[in-house]
Amino acid sequence: MSCRDPYEIITACFQSLAKGDLGAFEAFFEAYKKRVFGVALKMLKSSVEAEDIVQEVFLSIWQSRARLDKINDPEAYLFTITHNAIFTRLKKASRDQKLLNTVLHHIALKQNITEETIAAHETDKLISETIQQLPPQQRTVYELSKLEGLSYNEIAERMHLSPNTVRNHLAESMKTIRIVLKKWSVFIVAATGLLLK
Repeated sequence: MSCRDPYEIITACFQSLAKGDLGAFEAFFEAYKKRVFGVALKMLKSSVEAEDIVQEVFLSIWQSRARLDKINDPEAYLFTITHNAIFTRLKKASRDQKLLNTVLHHIALKQNITEETIAAHETDKLISETIQQLPPQQRTVYELSKLEGLSYNEIAERMHLSPNTVRNHLAESMKTIRIVLKKWSVFIVAATGLLLK
């Protein structure tokens, strides 16, 4: 499945994603990652945090793929998830109220989308196993951030690390998860090829 023209065939792309088409997911990621990054960078003013948002958004899309074929406006759905992720990040570190208000304004667009996530069991299991295999500090940082919702500064204080080290650990853990999912996609494609012979 090719999703090179997001404006014309994104709906078809979502239909393929809903069926677990990993090729469609990778093509969709390539087609939209720069736009999601641009929106996040504009709001967060941090390339590191913007990259985190990109990882979160597309991981969420993959995990909720079973519902994608029921989405009427896929692009609006994607950017609603993006805005919500940015809002959550800013809410945790709400030191800049003006920036937070800007995000609230963007989220208040006329979109009638209910975000429902039905996690795919095997993917969740794979991600869980990958997290357990991370280096101890990376795993702890990931769990404190993603499971407990702590900010970089809160994690840094608890683990006696610098905020920058926390950011790096989180970025590395997200990168590892993506690499594992990509390798898994290659395995699935290869297995499918064998079955069709």
